[in-house]
Amino acid sequence: MSDAEKLQNILRDIQATRQQLMTTSSQIREFEVTMEALSNHEDDKKIYRQIGALLFEVDNKEDMENQLNTSIATLKEHLALLENQDEELKKIYEKTVSEIEKAN
Repeated sequence: MSDAEKLQNILRDIQATRQQLMTTSSQIREFEVTMEALSNHEDDKKIYRQIGALLFEVDNKEDMENQLNTSIATLKEHLALLENQDEELKKIYEKTVSEIEKAN
């Protein structure tokens, strides 16, 4: 594999990781906004949850809050892993560039 191909592969991995970072961050923000709306929701009003193309009435607001909190926590763990992966890929890229420069 040529040096250019190595760099292209690393850059492709960095780009894919950063896209996942953006998507995961967006999902976290969406869930947090949903949690805020749910916490401001009047208790006497009905709550619905979309599953596929259907809306289902939620029987227990507390269960819905717990599910959302669990989803947020899981996404934040995934985000941390992606951030670590991004840092590692940057180090690999910098090391590869340095090795190529020394070889030339």
